[in-house]
Amino acid sequence: MTNVSVALMTLMIIPLVLFFVEYLLAKKQSKLAVILPVVVLCFAVLIPFIAITSIIMFVIYFVVKYLDKEKQEKLSEIDKMNIQDLE
Repeated sequence: MTNVSVALMTLMIIPLVLFFVEYLLAKKQSKLAVILPVVVLCFAVLIPFIAITSIIMFVIYFVVKYLDKEKQEKLSEIDKMNIQDLE
């Protein structure tokens, strides 16, 4: 429960701090006020790419495990049939 609270607080505090920093920089008409939106845009582009890559890797892992399980079940059935033939 504590970890969830810390994570939620972090997810609430970081955007508020970034908004406040952006507000102060824009109020001063600083050229640095452009950097924060550009960084956020870069993250907005990169994070879905990373997520898609992770999803593809998970699907490959799942398919390999499923096929391996099917193969093991088939071999298990063959072993059972061989044991029955020996009896």
